[in-house]
Amino acid sequence: MKLSLLKGHAVLWAILTGAFALVLTNSAFNLLLPYFVQHYDISTTAGGWIIVLYMLAMTLTMPMASLIVDRLGRKQTYMLGICLYGIFSIIGALFHAYFEVLLIVRFVHGVAAGLMIPLSLVLLFDYYGTEVRGRITGAWGMLLMLAPTAGPTLGGFIIEYGRLEYLFWLNVPFAVFSLILCGSYIQVYLPARRKRWHLSSMILLIGGIGALSLGLQLYASPIVGSGVPWSLMAVGIALLIRFIQTENRRKEPLIRYQLLRRNKVFPLTVLVSTIQDCVMFGVIFALPLLFQDVFHMSPALSGALFIPLSICTSLFMWIGGSLMDRGRSLQFIAWGTALVAFSIVSFAFLPLNTPLIILVLLMACRGIGVGLSGMSISALGLQALSEEDMHEGSALSTTIERLASSFAIMGLTLFYDMRWQWLAQTGASVEMAKWGALREICIVLGSAILLTLPLVLLITRKKVGLIVRDGKQAPV
Repeated sequence: MKLSLLKGHAVLWAILTGAFALVLTNSAFNLLLPYFVQHYDISTTAGGWIIVLYMLAMTLTMPMASLIVDRLGRKQTYMLGICLYGIFSIIGALFHAYFEVLLIVRFVHGVAAGLMIPLSLVLLFDYYGTEVRGRITGAWGMLLMLAPTAGPTLGGFIIEYGRLEYLFWLNVPFAVFSLILCGSYIQVYLPARRKRWHLSSMILLIGGIGALSLGLQLYASPIVGSGVPWSLMAVGIALLIRFIQTENRRKEPLIRYQLLRRNKVFPLTVLVSTIQDCVMFGVIFALPLLFQDVFHMSPALSGALFIPLSICTSLFMWIGGSLMDRGRSLQFIAWGTALVAFSIVSFAFLPLNTPLIILVLLMACRGIGVGLSGMSISALGLQALSEEDMHEGSALSTTIERLASSFAIMGLTLFYDMRWQWLAQTGASVEMAKWGALREICIVLGSAILLTLPLVLLITRKKVGLIVRDGKQAPV
């Protein structure tokens, strides 16, 4: 029994080491957007592609992840993602002086994330029973949230006191260590080989996302007529709709969109998680600009402000998972959602001379809310599915969330650049113009989270998953 327990925790570390490194790098890059804009002498819209390419690559990869798992098996697919992450981290360290190389590395890191993130929780569920999955989800989320604690802080210190390539070299030992652990402790899964590769589907998916992305980027271009961006976006939407229709007719689709119609709870959790994801990445875009361009903080101090956020997220994610396992009321998810909305909107009403302690408290408040609501909603959605559908459900929900978040970030970067420049032309100083644009973004993001509250209350009032009666799991 003890050997089995130790092996289970070895698997936990094997999976989380690779995922930790991915989140560490991504959170550091998100914080450093203002630095990259100055370092490479680019616009905020161009710099936004450092964030967007990662999410787009993850979105494009996730529909193919189920096909790759079908061919290679879960273990081999996860290890493939780790290899890609480590190799391209080395390339980034060697050629970081070129912005184009940075974009390529970010894209491949997104591919690695698209292979690893959907599989990480599923691989853990393979080893742990239903009676502890809430706690495992909490531990998974808690350890992954340590990376956003270290990422922004470490990234800020590296840029301020070190060199950019250190941020890439840091990933290599994590990748090697995770690869060794996965090879040693994760069991081999025999490939099912049921799915077929359909080139037409991939052309529709890539063409749809590409047309939408290009249309959004050309929207603000002064040399392109207004009809071109709208036409591209219309074509992109039409191609994506056609992709879904084509996949729904296949016996073994890349992603089972039919899961959204099989269960009443799962699609609601996907909708809420998608909005939460868009807001999360929107805040990741807005707060570094607010701290560094408006409040004139150093990258190191801006990164340090993410420490209370991540600590509180980790702690309350564990608390939320424990409450779920004990069959307690799920109303804590609604309270967490309300805290997130309150904290984000509060940033819009801060004066420029706001004391540092207020910023710390708001970041901690947001961390508490995210910890109570974020992973709990996702876990409820997965538990509403059958065991054999969990992997497909995880890939489906994450694909939808990342695709929506990618376009949300594109829209926000365009809005920010156009809005602050317009405000500056009306007579406002550059600092106040940027502050005005960021305030509007915070209000919109906070309001979006608040709009999910009725759905959260509906989900938590439904009888989902398992509860504990007399120390045993019982269906509800």
